Amino acid sequence: MNTRRVSLLALTLLTLSSAGSALALNYGQQPPKRLYSHGDSTTRAFDANLPFDNLNLSWVNGYYGFWERLFGLPNVKSHNQRITANFGASGRTNWTSAVNGARVDTLDDQAAGTAGRFVTYSTVLLGANDACRDIADLTTPAEFESSFRNGLDALLNNLPKGASVLVAAVPDVSRVYEVGLVKKALGLVDCPAVWAITGNCSSVLSPTSTPADRLFVQRRVQEYNRILQTVTQRKARQHPTKFIAFTDKTYTYQFTQQELSNLDCFHPSWQGQKVLSAVTWNDGPFKTYQLGN
Repeated sequence: MNTRRVSLLALTLLTLSSAGSALALNYGQQPPKRLYSHGDSTTRAFDANLPFDNLNLSWVNGYYGFWERLFGLPNVKSHNQRITANFGASGRTNWTSAVNGARVDTLDDQAAGTAGRFVTYSTVLLGANDACRDIADLTTPAEFESSFRNGLDALLNNLPKGASVLVAAVPDVSRVYEVGLVKKALGLVDCPAVWAITGNCSSVLSPTSTPADRLFVQRRVQEYNRILQTVTQRKARQHPTKFIAFTDKTYTYQFTQQELSNLDCFHPSWQGQKVLSAVTWNDGPFKTYQLGN
């Protein structure tokens, strides 16, 4: 074998080895086949396409099977679908404890459902409802930190070694106001009129909310997110046998009119759910796995 051929073979083997290592789980990390999400109406895909919950369109737990294809329903390529595409359908489970209207102080109760289930991948997206109450009743940073810390402890204590957790930032509810001002629900009704009827996120979307109110809420959300990141990083150090990460993409992504619900002008539409799935997966513990993306 000549020198040039040996060099090409070595380069090929090196390339294949690098590709394989890029797709390797971390040492001790479990495949994310047993999925469990914690959250609120966003994780339940409330008003994403049809009225009320659209669990098939959840950014985490969504699915796209026979009936969804038959009726031509949207496909959000959720974390659940990405897991199956990248790790196979064998041994798959897909649970959620998300509750419409849930605040961060419900995390410990939601996490109780992970006990004994050998969950290997869990997501947390909570806090928007803490910011969407009346201005005088917003969850204080101290309350938020205590609730999140206790809830995350409850979750981590229930997870086996090698499990992964992704904590997502509270979305920028002030962005909803900016986008909704120039959007019509179902193409017919101005979003501010819809907000006045539904009462969603009164601290930001109420007709009586002032620019100062909205700025106050935005700063409070930023403080919540600093707490989420700090506590998550601290717990990652305290639990070295688990893989714990924080993503801010749920806050920093700038949602468009199309990605805001056509029904209530507040929750993510199915297009918004699809974006949430993509940006969080690509900033999460399994981002190198891109089959089916």
